[in-house]
Amino acid sequence: MLVVALIAFACQPSDDETGEPTRSEAGMDASPSPSVPSEDPSADESPEPAAGASEGAEESASPSPGDGESEGAGGGEGGGAGEVAAPESAEDLCRPEDVVVTFELEGDQEVYGSGDAPGFRVTVVNTAEQTCTVDVGGAALEVRIHSGDDRIYSTADCLKDGGAEERRLSRGVPHEFTVDWERNRSFADCRETTSSAQAGWYRANLHGDYAGDQPQLAFQLRS
Repeated sequence: MLVVALIAFACQPSDDETGEPTRSEAGMDASPSPSVPSEDPSADESPEPAAGASEGAEESASPSPGDGESEGAGGGEGGGAGEVAAPESAEDLCRPEDVVVTFELEGDQEVYGSGDAPGFRVTVVNTAEQTCTVDVGGAALEVRIHSGDDRIYSTADCLKDGGAEERRLSRGVPHEFTVDWERNRSFADCRETTSSAQAGWYRANLHGDYAGDQPQLAFQLRS
């Protein structure tokens, strides 16, 4: 019994392995993040392979419905560019190559104190002559938050009726909106378990046919 106890003690993680995720861990470390309590695991979620990503700096996440192309360096997706015909009326979908999207931290804020909710500003502009339609809902333009390889949150999780939000965009007139994250964890299987993200570094990525090649946004939560 003494030998078994010594072996068990030797296998326990050190304090350094269970601390807050660092900035590098939020975007590059391949190990699971301790930023969300382990009693709320996402065991039912499938592994998240990095499609077309290089090194650990690229996001590893399972694609949401509608995603089918490899991710760019910043986690955005350019799929569908050759699948949408040129629009002839305002009701027609815009072609991805005619849409410019920007993805930024609201107010360029990088550190959030206790109770502060990170915000992500998305701006969508149609550059074509013809007014056309873009779906800007949480599934079509999906914000995902990771810490290390741990998928913390997605705007595509458990949306009612697919979560479509179609907007008609005239040439050069931007449509801007902000996605606020309430520091909670979400699950693709819609389980009722809830937990709050702990202090540490995280990263956000934008995905979707219209997202293009967007930068990863690193930010810190403080307790």
